[in-house]
Amino acid sequence: MRKIMKCAQCGKEIPDGENDLCENCQKKAMKESVKETTEKNNNETGDNVKQEEEVIKQEENKVNVKQQKNNKKTKEKKTEQSELEITKNKEKSKKTVFSKVLILAIIMIILVAVAIIVIFSSQSIKLGNTIGNIKNYGYATIQGKWIYYLCPNEDSSKVGIFKIKTNGEAQQELYMGEGDILSLNVSDDYIYFVSIGQKAFSDEDTLDNKIYRMKTDGSDLEVINNNEFNNDCYEVYVVADKIYYIGVDSNVYKMNLDGSYKELVADNGTGYLGITDKYIIYNVAADEEETAYYTYIMNIDGSDRKPIIENERLYSINVDKDNIYYTNKDKKICKVKTDGTEQTLLYDITAYNMNYSKGYIYYLNYADQENSDYTVCIYRVKADGSSETPEKIKELETYSSFINVIGDWIIYMDSNETEGFINLVKIDGSDTKQLFLLDYSDFYNEENDVPEATTTETDGNTTQESTAESTSNTNNN
Repeated sequence: MRKIMKCAQCGKEIPDGENDLCENCQKKAMKESVKETTEKNNNETGDNVKQEEEVIKQEENKVNVKQQKNNKKTKEKKTEQSELEITKNKEKSKKTVFSKVLILAIIMIILVAVAIIVIFSSQSIKLGNTIGNIKNYGYATIQGKWIYYLCPNEDSSKVGIFKIKTNGEAQQELYMGEGDILSLNVSDDYIYFVSIGQKAFSDEDTLDNKIYRMKTDGSDLEVINNNEFNNDCYEVYVVADKIYYIGVDSNVYKMNLDGSYKELVADNGTGYLGITDKYIIYNVAADEEETAYYTYIMNIDGSDRKPIIENERLYSINVDKDNIYYTNKDKKICKVKTDGTEQTLLYDITAYNMNYSKGYIYYLNYADQENSDYTVCIYRVKADGSSETPEKIKELETYSSFINVIGDWIIYMDSNETEGFINLVKIDGSDTKQLFLLDYSDFYNEENDVPEATTTETDGNTTQESTAESTSNTNNN
């Protein structure tokens, strides 16, 4: 008899065998087993994935940490490089700045050196006075803050040397002479001048001409040329470390500032008009009778003698660099180069006692001679010829025998019926200062006539050319 078996899951009869589950329950059980297995596998797979993800994450973290370390190192390295670069740039900037400063310093040194050379070249040749002043008797000159000038004593019986500051203050007497004094020169610590001990009234009179020097404070007066100086020429020029003068044989000489080592410069046999740092200008007689003279120029060493203008005499010579300013025989203002070229009539006006300074020509002339106004005035015009009309600087009461231009001042002499005086007037006429006043009433009785200003009438005019070129001694010019 067959044994009946039932499904352990659902109770359904099943044939006797190895299985205790019916076919349906077996399938179901299999499905569930498969499901469980699948789920288990899935779970295991998920865990593995998680583990892998964790591992990956850990590896990534390690990589990130390493990358961060590398980045930090790179950053640090970059920072070091940047700092190094900054340091290099700073050093480079410092070097650049230093180079620029060095270059600028070199440029400044060069500019200063050039300026020093220019200043030295322009001032290395010291002149004791200008030609224009010496031709106006050399009554005044200037050095630094002091004006040195000639002035009478209180009763006008003697002439002395005084000095005053360029502002017109602190007047001081330095020396009072016994005779006439001319040709003031100042160089460094010394004043140089000519002293005439006796006036010549005839050919038999003997002049006692000496060249002196003394300190600028009036001390240490000494004779440096005792009568080895031409009696017909009262002009001396101090140029650098030499004094130029006319010897007794009428030739040009020079000597040291202490009077030693007298040396012939040129045997031209005549007087000279003036000396610059480069040239000697002088006159040469046109004939044996010496009735006419021509003006020559030569280098200061006596070489290369030649006429400035062929067969012509120049008056009131003034020199600035290579320009010669002069008046012609008609007293018109002219200009010519030192080589004789570019001869020009600057102004068709009459000029007496012409003097040049700083681009201007100063001179004396009547206010309006054509209309019988014989008031003498100091005028000036521009030396380049551009002045449309002369500028009146000062109207005088009578006339002056000289005008010396000294810095910003003109020194002149004037007088009226009761007094005589010496004044300073600004070169633009803006101010006047009195240096000397002589009241005639203090020295003359009322019964006596008041002395009149000495004049020389020429062609009906009451003024005169004060330089020696208007005198009978033509050799002096």
